[in-house]
This record gives sequence, structure tokens and C-alpha cells, in this order.
Amino acid sequence: MASSSSDIVNQLLNDKLFQVIGSTPKSIAESLTKIDLKNKTTEGAQIFAIAIFSSAVNKSTLETFLADSRFSTVRPLINAAMSIQGRANMTALTLLGHCLMTTSLASNVSFSTEFRKKMGQNHLWAGELTAGSLSEKQKEILKEKKRLTDEASAMALGSGFLKLTGLLKEDFTQAEADLFNTQIQTGSSASAGGGQAMGSSGERSGYDSTSQRRQSPTNIPVAALTTAGIPEDVLNYRRNIIRQSEDEIVESLNKRGENSFIENTRRMIREDPDGTRLRGASTVGRS
Repeated sequence: MASSSSDIVNQLLNDKLFQVIGSTPKSIAESLTKIDLKNKTTEGAQIFAIAIFSSAVNKSTLETFLADSRFSTVRPLINAAMSIQGRANMTALTLLGHCLMTTSLASNVSFSTEFRKKMGQNHLWAGELTAGSLSEKQKEILKEKKRLTDEASAMALGSGFLKLTGLLKEDFTQAEADLFNTQIQTGSSASAGGGQAMGSSGERSGYDSTSQRRQSPTNIPVAALTTAGIPEDVLNYRRNIIRQSEDEIVESLNKRGENSFIENTRRMIREDPDGTRLRGASTVGRS
């Protein structure tokens, strides 16, 4: 009975956790739905840039960046959705930035690539922040942020934001739809040109993701992959473009190590984006 009673209380209070722990993926998603961002790729890209930047800098540096004339259109949107007493809500923007770091689009952005090196991992939830060059104080702050935010919600916010703004032409997953309090619209991907993410230059990424299963790395039933923090685009290419089995992927990961595995896969994506040459190759040839 005690368990049942606590479940009832949790159901009543869980969506209000932000009152004691600050911003959450749910509270950020709710704030973003208050402004019109649907299929607005320009505004989406600008908010993406601002959020990624905020995750790596202090508040005064962010405010200077946000004051840039290039953000004159998007500043009112941020003021409406993520501000406190007329100033940018640093906590919300920082968490949004870390959630966006989990997406494949972040892999095409030089700033996030360098920030990943500084963190020593691809995103906040990909490891324990034991590598990289962050100060101990920075690590302590990020570890607390990680403790308060579960990975599945973080990834749903990141990918859901891209789909909301049209930066990623795919349907919402159920988790993303629940987060943004919307209905899943089927069939939109085909008419919108598949599931390709927009790169930092505005061009489509180098592989056709319409053939990908819409599945994030956290759903892959292999412990080595879920803990390694392998980027979504890398796993999608291995599993769905060149059609490697789970065992083959794990074997290659163990053989090369995480960094070499990712770099080698990205080289394969550049040289053979649709996997035509590699699909017929042996496991050794495409490791």
C-alpha cells in the first residue's frame, strides 16, 4: 500500500520537480511550446547555436553573445520562453545545450566538436567526466546537472527540438511527443525529404537516413554501446547503412577503441555515404 501511495504522490509532483531542482527537459519543452518554432529552421538553428554556446561558457559571456545583432529575431523568442526577469535563463539554456549535444547535428558543428574534446566525452551522459580538460569545479557542476537529468529525457529533448524546428525531418517518437505534448504525425518524413539532419552549413548530412530505424543509441540492447556514448549517426551508419550486426559493431568497437571507432566510421560515411561499396565487404574490411 505504501508503494501505491507513493506512486500517486509522485504522479502529482514529478512534473513539478523543476521547482526544487531547476530546469528539466520537460519544463524546457513546455516553455518552447509557448513560442512558434514549428518548422522554423532559421530560428531553430540560432537557438541551437545559443544553447550549445551557453553550455560551455559563463553567463556574462553568453549575454554578450546573445546581444549580437544576428540574434535580433530570436532574442524575443528566448525572452518569451527562457528568461527570468528579462534576462536569459542560463540554467535552462545550458541544459538545453547539453541535451542538443546528444544529437547527430552536434557532430557537424565545430564548436561542439571542440567542447566534446574538452569534456572528454561526446555529451554529458556519455561518461563520468574523468577525461578532458575541464576544471574540477566545472566537473562538479556538470556531474550535478547529470545526476538531476536522466539520459532518455535529455536525448528526447535534443532530438525533439530538431524535429520541432524542422532541422531534422522525421516524425516524433512517442517519448518526444510526450515531452512536447503533441501528437505523432505519420507520413511527414517522406514528403519532407527523409530524415536528414541539417549540417552547420545548411546542407543535408552525407547519408540517407530514410533507411535508418528511428532508434537512439540508448535503445540498442548491447551494454558496450550504451555505455560507450557512441554518436547516433555512427551507430545508424553501422547498423542500418552497411548493415553490421550487433556483434560485429561491438567487435570493431573493442578492437579500435571508442575514438578510433568513431573517426573510422565518419571516414566511411564521407567516402561511402550510402554504403554501396561496404555492404558487400567482409567484416574485416569494414571494421
